[in-house]
Amino acid sequence: MRHSNTASGIAADRGIAARRHMTTDELRGLGTHQVVYLRAGRRAGEWCVALYGADGVPLVIVDDVEAAAEVAAERDLKIIAVH
Repeated sequence: MRHSNTASGIAADRGIAARRHMTTDELRGLGTHQVVYLRAGRRAGEWCVALYGADGVPLVIVDDVEAAAEVAAERDLKIIAVH
């Protein structure tokens, strides 16, 4: 993606360049306290949904997606899709 020669375009290009040179630890911490993802599974034979931090650390296990969304909203976290 090419940016124009505006100040915002130049700043965006610098931001992209800086992310390309991040250390493993910096990359691992990117978004850790801002985004989460969900994963459904079984626990003790019952369906549940786990809410994971961006770093892969489980935050909470709840009964359904709606409850997970409520927890994320209460903590001001954004749920992202992971493919």
